[in-house]
Amino acid sequence: MSEGTQIALVNMPFSYAKYPSIQLGTLSALLKSNGIPVDCHHLNVRFAHLIGVELHESICEKRALFGEWLFSSLLFRDNQKRAEYPRTFKPVFEQLSHECGKPIGYFEEMATRIAPQFLTWALTSINWGQYKLVGFTSTFDQNVASLTMAKLIKDLYPDVTIVFGGANFDGEMGLEHFRAFPFINHVVVGEGEESFLPLVRQVLDGKKGDYPNGVTSRQGDKIVLTPNESLFSDFAKTGPPDYDDYYALLAELGQTAQGLDRILLYEGSRGCWWGEKHHCTFCGLNAQSMKFRAKAPGQVLQEMADLSQRYDAVRFRLVDNIIDMGYIDNLFGKLAEDHCDLDVFIETKSNLQKRQIKALAAGGVKCMQPGLESLSLNQLRAMDKGVTPMQNIVCLKWSLYYHVMVSWNILLGFPGETNEDYQRQLDLIPSLLHLQPPEATGKFWLQRFSPYFTRPHEYGIHITGPGMAYEYVYDTRQVDLKKIAYDFEYELDNWPVDPHLYQELVAVIEGWQRMHRSADRPFLYYSKAPNYVTVYDGRNPNSPIRRRYEGLAALVIEVCNEAAKSIEQIRTAVAEKPNCDDAILLPILSELTAQRVLYEERGRYFTLAIPENPYL
Repeated sequence: MSEGTQIALVNMPFSYAKYPSIQLGTLSALLKSNGIPVDCHHLNVRFAHLIGVELHESICEKRALFGEWLFSSLLFRDNQKRAEYPRTFKPVFEQLSHECGKPIGYFEEMATRIAPQFLTWALTSINWGQYKLVGFTSTFDQNVASLTMAKLIKDLYPDVTIVFGGANFDGEMGLEHFRAFPFINHVVVGEGEESFLPLVRQVLDGKKGDYPNGVTSRQGDKIVLTPNESLFSDFAKTGPPDYDDYYALLAELGQTAQGLDRILLYEGSRGCWWGEKHHCTFCGLNAQSMKFRAKAPGQVLQEMADLSQRYDAVRFRLVDNIIDMGYIDNLFGKLAEDHCDLDVFIETKSNLQKRQIKALAAGGVKCMQPGLESLSLNQLRAMDKGVTPMQNIVCLKWSLYYHVMVSWNILLGFPGETNEDYQRQLDLIPSLLHLQPPEATGKFWLQRFSPYFTRPHEYGIHITGPGMAYEYVYDTRQVDLKKIAYDFEYELDNWPVDPHLYQELVAVIEGWQRMHRSADRPFLYYSKAPNYVTVYDGRNPNSPIRRRYEGLAALVIEVCNEAAKSIEQIRTAVAEKPNCDDAILLPILSELTAQRVLYEERGRYFTLAIPENPYL
């Protein structure tokens, strides 16, 4: 805590403690570059240190507003439904208890004693009265802890200006929180860079009224907001985030902060270049605008180098919804040329070619989230993903070859699904058991700001209300849940899928996951000799098969290895070989497809086996 500093930014539980808050880091860098000192309080890290980092991070992963409920006893003590939460959401308690070895009663104790005592400690151990403005960032399950902390500060220091922002305060969510909680002085709605700095200056100068666009205020009982229509367009002029206070705290916690590996969050771009044209139907990201804005690759390279140097860290998590495709060659290609040993996570689109995945891997991408979502062509079309199962399979194959972990899910329950969509995935998965399985599968979540939410009738969706957990956390007498909820319950006007097929697909995917957790992982690879190819097929670990292919069959496996090929392309590639007319070629394609060595989609063929050769 710096003496004389008048601005504080706060990050509350449950926000991941394993990396710093980019929201605080971005605003801190913005204020400091304009000569305004600021303290960043990572109280989520303090709480993780109190209850154990592993347990804290597990709670961050949980659904059903579990983390929100744990901090709800002070602010919503009069909500009678609070007491029913442990019984209603018993599976969440049981799952977490199983994962971390704590009895279920421990979590009830956390809600009634540990969390309130932590808030009291946070209130008394920091001199909040020295600040003129205290800003809270709120995304996912840190909302109730943030609101409660803000109220405690305001009750003790009524002159402190309390400001909220973040994803939980976008659109009407921010306006409803502002109405329901009078201790909040201002909400920054939408992107904060252009609104927050002038607001801070105004508070420091002691001026009231005529607040910046995008900032709420009160005139008597009336809520005033002039929306900030202009997006933050000077994105490229911002420097890297400031994480000094986060790493100072880790140093203070010393060895007890083990498990908090140094992972740096970084934002190279904002918006979604795909979503500008095709908004994926279930996606609730980019509330204000899909408009894609990106820093130049050279600037990103320099800023990542500066962050790595400053914080002695080589692990990066890019928070871009989708990376600028120019980064593949001009950022990761340059990192590869320099032989850097980074560990980077990115989000991207799945229609990547082998060459691009190779460049990403060589440049340090160890894990990526390519938005695969499905292995059904019809379902991918319904989502407006702009990719095919073939492209998803190409992405999975070359990611495995180049040792890039793929974070993906299979989403189900979409409008327009048929039994055939499920049966096709059931038929396909046995071919793919050597590839990385999805992390999870289940029905899609209906999220605010998504096309499914904004235009439900177009898709045959009936929104039945806010997510079930909200009323067990928030007091409905105080807050309009329909206005603050991000997740919603829904029914489809027509969903003709056989429930047994649904369950069968879920079970098959769980089996796929179990196989990859076992010591005897499934495999499918081929090795090439001068005149033949050998395929080693261990997709059924109980009965592995070795098959030798010669002549045209061996050549087809090679031709279709890198990318999907049409019959025309295959004909051209094998034209110089003897006996390569269709009478011989087509049965070979059929046989290789039947043996699941090739995958066929709409007349295009792709080799599923991974090449053993490590130099491709």
